[in-house]
Amino acid sequence: MQIIIIGGGTVGAAICKQLAAEGHSITVIDTDQSILNEISNICDIFGIAGNGADVAVLREAGAEKADLLIALTLSDEINILACAAAKKLGAKHTIARVRTPEYAELMNFMREEMNLSFTVNPDLAVAKAIHRMLRFPSVAKVDTFSHGRVEFVEFTITKNAPLCGKKLIDLRGIFHYGFLVCAVLRDEIIYIPSGDFYLEAGDEVCITASEEDLPHLLKEFGLYSDPVKNVLIVGGGRTTYYLQKMLHQSKIKMTIIEKDKVRCRELAERCPCTVICDNGTKQELLLEEGLEQIDAFLAISDSDEENVLISMYAQTVSSGKIITRVNSMSYAELFREVGLDSIISPQTSTVYNIVRYVRAVANASSNETSEIESLSRFMNDRMEALEFRIKKDIEGLTNIPLRLLQKRHGILIACIVRNNRVMIPYGNDEIYSGDIVIIVTAQGQMKNIKDILRI
Repeated sequence: MQIIIIGGGTVGAAICKQLAAEGHSITVIDTDQSILNEISNICDIFGIAGNGADVAVLREAGAEKADLLIALTLSDEINILACAAAKKLGAKHTIARVRTPEYAELMNFMREEMNLSFTVNPDLAVAKAIHRMLRFPSVAKVDTFSHGRVEFVEFTITKNAPLCGKKLIDLRGIFHYGFLVCAVLRDEIIYIPSGDFYLEAGDEVCITASEEDLPHLLKEFGLYSDPVKNVLIVGGGRTTYYLQKMLHQSKIKMTIIEKDKVRCRELAERCPCTVICDNGTKQELLLEEGLEQIDAFLAISDSDEENVLISMYAQTVSSGKIITRVNSMSYAELFREVGLDSIISPQTSTVYNIVRYVRAVANASSNETSEIESLSRFMNDRMEALEFRIKKDIEGLTNIPLRLLQKRHGILIACIVRNNRVMIPYGNDEIYSGDIVIIVTAQGQMKNIKDILRI
């Protein structure tokens, strides 16, 4: 596909790297030539220095023939205008990053009028991810598929855990609810395990189960904890704006610490919670506000450094869930080594959403037999989980027992959803037209369900 990206910042560079690796032709527009030079050193792109909302610049970039334009500048207005102009020039699809809450709400009504194919809101995506994590505070990461029917969770096996030392093929006879171990991270190696794989203490595992069964499973695993009732939040930015609405609906009590007076006033007016105008890095302030007793502590300010430092301090005094927001995931591995396992990133959420959309567009344009519904990554972004909708019968895949499929190595069929019923698949189960199928792979770049088959 011919793709134009406007804005070569952290998110733009990450998307360039991903899409270039998947074989797309990328043109990047940015006002800063040095940024274009940096991206060119990372991946094969064509750079144009200029304003992405300038029609002359869009023409130079080839917007008339572009399959997709992605606008990722820091300005919502420029992103929206660039998409509208590109669509008028002939671009087939457009994506705008829209972060301002008022604009984000308006886009639901104005998407067609503004010629926007798709919008991404990193702060809203992060708020939703945090809300999911607070449902199961004992696990490191939670994500959902098939409109919430299927849950994926990531956690570490401890020495005395019921899963420790067990052989995967024996698990269904031990536990009372259906689930599947999709991936294991051990000694920095990702395993898509077979039935004779043994789980060990220290393994990071990703499992999938139905929405109904997961709470019961976590109890059997010794991982269930009481629901979160009170939260201490440092940072009153856009993520907090979206999150406070969700927490209020879930009847979770909030205390928000924010040093910007204007933000504090806006939050106090809009949400029924305690808002403190002060510096959230002060240890004595955190203790005064109940850090030692709270159920969850969220470090989600605009500063990565402050978020990491106060999260590390919170670990020393609190037994509650600690969630840390970092804008860049380049140091995520280091953060996890010091015990910060629940890390959330707007950058990562944006990349997931855009890559999923690009793959879906590529499938649709080639009249494929399946389409991508959603995409997420686990295990330090080294494992992909993709949700496919099967549009029609596929030779070699549908109406064949799973145990007889000629699958490529390192790929797992994790779940099948049929008529709203979640199935953790056995070897004799089959995939039918109309099913939702969730695939797990450590190989990446899957665009179609047929990619799981050996050619």
